[in-house]
This record gives sequence, C-alpha cells and structure tokens, in this order.
Amino acid sequence: MTTFVIRRLLLAIPTLIGVTILTFCLIHLAPGGPQVALAGEKATPEQIARLTHQLGLDRPLYVQYADWVGALLHGDLGFSYLRQAPVVQLIGQRLPQTMLLMGCALLVSVVLAVPLGVYQAYRRNTAFDRTASVAVFVAWSMPTFWFGTILIAIFAVTLRWFPVGGLQTIDTTAFDWPSRFMHLVLPAATLAIVSMAGWSRYIRGSMVDQLREDYTRTAIAKGLHTRTVLFRHTLRNALIPFITLLGGTVPALFGGAVITEQIFAYPGMGQLFWQSAIDRDYSTLLGMTVLTAVMVILGNLLADVLYGVVDPRVRYD
Repeated sequence: MTTFVIRRLLLAIPTLIGVTILTFCLIHLAPGGPQVALAGEKATPEQIARLTHQLGLDRPLYVQYADWVGALLHGDLGFSYLRQAPVVQLIGQRLPQTMLLMGCALLVSVVLAVPLGVYQAYRRNTAFDRTASVAVFVAWSMPTFWFGTILIAIFAVTLRWFPVGGLQTIDTTAFDWPSRFMHLVLPAATLAIVSMAGWSRYIRGSMVDQLREDYTRTAIAKGLHTRTVLFRHTLRNALIPFITLLGGTVPALFGGAVITEQIFAYPGMGQLFWQSAIDRDYSTLLGMTVLTAVMVILGNLLADVLYGVVDPRVRYD
C-alpha cells in the first residue's frame, strides 16, 4: 500500500506541473490584468504601463512563471494586489466556511442517497421505485441556481423559517452556532438534494447488478435476513463505483460551490473565486486553481485506496 501511494504521488508531479503551466499561461492571456483594475477605468496608458512595470508584469512570461513556481514551492500562493493580502490568507479566511458547507451537504447526500438507492433496487419495478425515480430525475435535472432561488422564496421569504443568506446574523459579532446553523440549512439543502439525486441512481443501478449475482442468491437461500443480505453483503460490492464519485467530491470541499455560494451570499471559496474572476484578481485565481488541482489528485488517490478497503480482491502489490 505504501509503495502504491508513493508511486501515485510521484506520477502526480508531472500532472501538477502541466496544470500550473496551462493555468499560468491562460491567466496571462486573459484581457486586462490586475494593473488595469488597480489603475481604474480612467487611467491613461502611461499610468497603466508604469503600474505594469512596478508589479513586474512586463517581464518575460517564463521569468514570471519561474518566480511564481519558486514561491509556490515555499507555500506562497501569491499576493492579491486588489485586496492587499496574501492569497494564503484569503483562502484561510474562506476555507473553514466552505468545508463546513460542503461537508454538511456531503453528509446529508450520502445519508439519503445510500438507503434510497438500496431500497429502490430491492423494490425495483414497483410503484415505489417508479415514483422515487421520477422524483430523483426531477431533482437531478434542476439547476442549482433555480432550486436555491425556490428554497429562498418558500422557506426564507414566504414562511420566514430561515434567513435569506449570509453566514450568521449581521448584529452578531461572536461565533454563534445556532445562527450559523440556520444560515447553513438552505445552501446545504440545495447542494445535498441535487447531489443525492444523482448518487442514488448510481447506488440503485449498482445494487440491481449485485442482486442478480450468484452470491446474493446463495445468501438468500441460506435464510439470511434481508437487511443482512442488502447491507452486509450486496452493498459493499455495490459501493465500489460509488467511491469514484466520492473521490471527486474532495475538490469541492476546498473549491466550494460557486453558484450556490453566490445565491446565498455565503462567504466561502466559491464566492471568492467568483469575485476574483470579476475583479480580474489573477493571483487569487491562480492560487485557488492550484489548490483545487492538488485536491483532485488527492481525491483520486483516496478513491483508489478505498477500493482496497471495500473490495478485498483489490491488491496494490
């Protein structure tokens, strides 16, 4: 196992290098730049040129890339000239909120998707299965911005059960868990319902295949309880393709949900990425892109390792 992990991490190095080169070049090919945003719309070409020289943006691209990678190797993701703060500091301020939101949404999605998918597979082709499938497809097809707006209209505006958005009550200065929870419900529900709908379909399809296997028929013929057959034997093999989906959610824990965080004015990584793109804060965009790429690689590695935990047939020798 240790050799496999080390080998995968070494293979990830060329991928990361390719991501940094591609991202760095694309960012610098984008129109404008931080010097234009800093100088303002009424700045003269001479003022923009002077600011470009002061920021070192007139140097050759490979020189800027080498300096940026050198700082990156020391844990420095760059400096945001627009926000006058290191990118690491900006990410550190937003990351806990995003991990709380995405972690809650992930937990709710798994808790709802797994039992629903298992029960649909067990009661396949029945009225319950067809009704649940229609509801799941409807939820899966809804855009998150539309679903989030509907939740706001019903539960925040009409019923006034939850706040419209934000992190906690405006006049609250100290950390307030009840207020945080109330502000977290609607955005977490928006993400959880959409994700649960897709995941339950994967679970159902995989469970249907496993229920047709000989080992399942043998377990039933031995007189084992239905719950034991479903959750202790069949589900373990059915979760193998689902692990790939879970591994892909790891970047979302750090990258945030851009659209959902914008709708609910939730101060997370997704909102920071959106604002940085609008403000042309390229240093912040670069830092967040590299962080997300690292999380994608680690998520895939985690999925590969979990294969061996779920399926004893998998060996890493």
